[in-house]
Amino acid sequence: MKRGWVVNLVLLVGVIGLGLYAYYKSNEPKEPSFKLSTLTASAVKTIVVESRSAPAYRLERRGELWFVVAPMQARADQSQVQRILDLLSASSKEKLAATDLQRFDLATPALKVVIDGQTFAFGTNNPLTQDQYVATGDAVYLVSTYFASLVPKQADRMLTHRLFSESEVPTGFTLSRFNVQQKDGKWTLTPQPAQESERASQDDLNRWADDWRYASSLATRTWTGKPGRDLIEVKLSDGKTLTLTIVQTAPELVLGRADEKLQFQFSGEMSRRLLQPQPAKDKPGAGAS
Repeated sequence: MKRGWVVNLVLLVGVIGLGLYAYYKSNEPKEPSFKLSTLTASAVKTIVVESRSAPAYRLERRGELWFVVAPMQARADQSQVQRILDLLSASSKEKLAATDLQRFDLATPALKVVIDGQTFAFGTNNPLTQDQYVATGDAVYLVSTYFASLVPKQADRMLTHRLFSESEVPTGFTLSRFNVQQKDGKWTLTPQPAQESERASQDDLNRWADDWRYASSLATRTWTGKPGRDLIEVKLSDGKTLTLTIVQTAPELVLGRADEKLQFQFSGEMSRRLLQPQPAKDKPGAGAS
């Protein structure tokens, strides 16, 4: 009985101690926090990036999508744009007057990002905290170097990796040796391979069409229109037809879109998957010699 009483007393003391800790913790003076911007990412319309090491580039939002509009015109990598906009969520424990900018390497900053007219200039790092000095408005803040790392210095790093835009839904493919067409929700390959084991099933064709629709490049570059090895015609659900150029197939697959003046580089594995519908590996007889 006595032992139970002691245990209850210890528990009570522990509860009181936790309560006192929580009370004093909640009443401790909080560290200051200064937000760098009042802009919201969802409302932003334009972004301009200026760097010492590369020509400036400009991004614009049209509807829900972002585009590179200078120095070239192209679809932008939507995820990369959102990473730049993470800057709007930055806050700092320090706010200094924007004077004597030279000591922060902000007189001629190495990188500037202008978001809907608000300029963020990136300077040197603080030697003690390794945070970076960023000037915006009439103040200089210390923020994590993470934010500068999210901003590509070159415009081609902002180009989309998606071969097709979100609104472009392929319904037919014509290559030199075969064509695949969708009708009433089903895909048809013509001509069919002579051997049964080499014929792609409806599930195989569905996967193949999805591989095309959601194809994402390892790298995207501007394309000068260099002649390629062959052409691929892609019919879209809106009735339009796109022409893709097979620039090369090995060691990587490179496809060009003349309408966007872009070329998309894919792995060698994607070359095998995209240029010929493949039967499932576990299909009876598949891979048999």
